[in-house]
Amino acid sequence: MRCPLNPRPPSRLRGCLGVLGCVFCGIVSGSEPAWRVYEDDVVVVILDKYPVSKGHLLVITKKHYESIHDADPREALHAFAVAAALARVYRTKLGAPGVNVVTNSGRPAGQVIFHFHVHVIPRWSGGSFRWSSRHELTAEEAEEVIAELEPHLDGVKSYLRKAGLSAHI
Repeated sequence: MRCPLNPRPPSRLRGCLGVLGCVFCGIVSGSEPAWRVYEDDVVVVILDKYPVSKGHLLVITKKHYESIHDADPREALHAFAVAAALARVYRTKLGAPGVNVVTNSGRPAGQVIFHFHVHVIPRWSGGSFRWSSRHELTAEEAEEVIAELEPHLDGVKSYLRKAGLSAHI
């Protein structure tokens, strides 16, 4: 069966588990471009196209849920565990003095894409958290961030094993 988000043959799909028109479902299926950082059976981690700071990541569930309020509890737990592991990488391996880990649930909370995801936002300098400080991600910045993170991604799998979530990695 062909995915409505992607006309390519199923052998080239990464899994169509989503909703027609959802950009994150398109990223999961491979029909929409994104800078992928990490992937397992439950989530895909990408670089935010409009990061608040260098290295801003999005942990996206492969299955479509509008927000955390309707996400499967095991998948929400897994997404937050991956986010925690990546926050740990930023703090302990890459020297970020702080990291925001946040999800927005509903338009009044600032949710823009209605597919459950968790933001991992390294804070490289002082100052307050401002969504208005976003910029468009360049290929150069994306390649640099991926190169910095790549050597530490086994730590994500190790963290998930310690949390008892290794069945999906």
